[in-house]
Amino acid sequence: MTTRLLLFLIFLWLFKQIKSYLFWLYLWQLKNYHWGRFLAHFKTEAGKRIVKEEVLSFVLLVSLAFYSLNSYLLLSIFLLVFALEDLKAFKNLLSGKLKAPKFTKKTALLGFFNFGLLLIFSSLLVYNLCASPFIVLLGTLLLDFLSPFIVSLVVMFFQPLTIILRNRTIKKATQKRESLKNLLTIGITGSYGKSSVKEFLKEILSFDFKVVATEKNENSELGISECILKKLSQEQEIFICEMGAYNRGGIKLLCSIAKPRIGIITGISNQHLATFGSQENIVKTKFELIDSLPEEGLTALNWDSELVRNNFKRKIASLKYGVLERQDAWAEDIKIQKDRISFKACFKNKDSVEIEAAVVGEQNVLNLLAAVSVARKLGMELKDIASACKKMKPEKRIFSFQGIDIIDFSYSSNLNGVLAHLEHLKLWLGKKLVIMPCLIELGRDFKETHGKIGKKIAEIGAEAILTSKECLPLIKKQGAQAVFLNNPLAIKEKIIKEMKKGDVVLLEGRVPDKLIEILTK
Repeated sequence: MTTRLLLFLIFLWLFKQIKSYLFWLYLWQLKNYHWGRFLAHFKTEAGKRIVKEEVLSFVLLVSLAFYSLNSYLLLSIFLLVFALEDLKAFKNLLSGKLKAPKFTKKTALLGFFNFGLLLIFSSLLVYNLCASPFIVLLGTLLLDFLSPFIVSLVVMFFQPLTIILRNRTIKKATQKRESLKNLLTIGITGSYGKSSVKEFLKEILSFDFKVVATEKNENSELGISECILKKLSQEQEIFICEMGAYNRGGIKLLCSIAKPRIGIITGISNQHLATFGSQENIVKTKFELIDSLPEEGLTALNWDSELVRNNFKRKIASLKYGVLERQDAWAEDIKIQKDRISFKACFKNKDSVEIEAAVVGEQNVLNLLAAVSVARKLGMELKDIASACKKMKPEKRIFSFQGIDIIDFSYSSNLNGVLAHLEHLKLWLGKKLVIMPCLIELGRDFKETHGKIGKKIAEIGAEAILTSKECLPLIKKQGAQAVFLNNPLAIKEKIIKEMKKGDVVLLEGRVPDKLIEILTK
């Protein structure tokens, strides 16, 4: 009887381990296999909860030594705990909430070896069924406790191979880029707005040039290298390259691959402060783009950003654009509508042009101005630039759910973007609801940043649903109405119950994918 129960226990444990291994692979992939970002996760509420669960497992492991090896009570407790965990995992699987990595060659390799180890562990437990029930109980709990460490060790074990393959790809991409003598690369970096500037610039320059741009998530050394290898040829004239980094030297490496002659800094804030360590490191890393430009290069700088304005030192041709600061290019007569913006782009030599585009939010005035200004520097006629802006496909940011307007800014994850999107809600006269998680990787700026968000939510008279709870007291402290709720179906029911036609919901940051799926059906 004991043998059958132990066999059933191993089966339940195995299912639980599969779920656990999938989660840890998912988390590593989410953090780009970056140690700093991975460890920063454990400073969040979700991360702290994981640590507490691991500590509880360790306490249970130690307490196991005090039980006799034939304790049916202990075996029953194990069976109950594992069964409940498995039921929860199965429920999450059916509801689409089970955390699992996206399929790539790397996750396939890591998964193969991790689950191979799991199969070996399972075989050893089965082998000891009759010989030592105590070892089976001890083994299931010990391996359950060690699962994050096992997955992480496998990730680290393959890191040298990953680095070798990455460096080989980088070398091939660098050689190919060097062979494209007539290609002009435009590098774009910043704490916010770089993806928008990249897309706007691509749309405008495509009016006169053959253009290739990195895709949405291709802002790392591997993503940029693969883009060069797969998409660039002698036919292209301009390569627009978005550049992201989490440590000093990151942008410099990207510049050594892409060889930009024009560099755009869209603005600097405290984004990823936890991984950079200090605001000074963030600034220096972003300016690696400017430092890497050739002497005959050009830099375009958001002069409204104080950290950009105060740290630009290099003597190189520059294009300073802004709304508040009027240097080389600025915007006047700004008009913001729910689904479009318009403004007059003015230039130092007294040229000007009326710009209109179907993009959402006042923050895109600066982003579009940057693209317009660089296109002008590259010789495009102002009338052609204006025409290209007007022909831009409307951003699919706003959609309707039962007559309620839903604004999807779920890709945003920085303070400047959040504040701009909250400001945009003022255009709606009805009830305003903000759904967002806490911003992550802010380090010591966590409290101050969420205090500003809470103040803005209160100022516009909105309510907030927070899908992670560590910032809830900081938001509420500013007088904002806010609750914690992370169940997509429960959020949907709250929207249906409390919102009506003419109201607006803002999806900000990494809200659950399931929620977006529910609201877009």
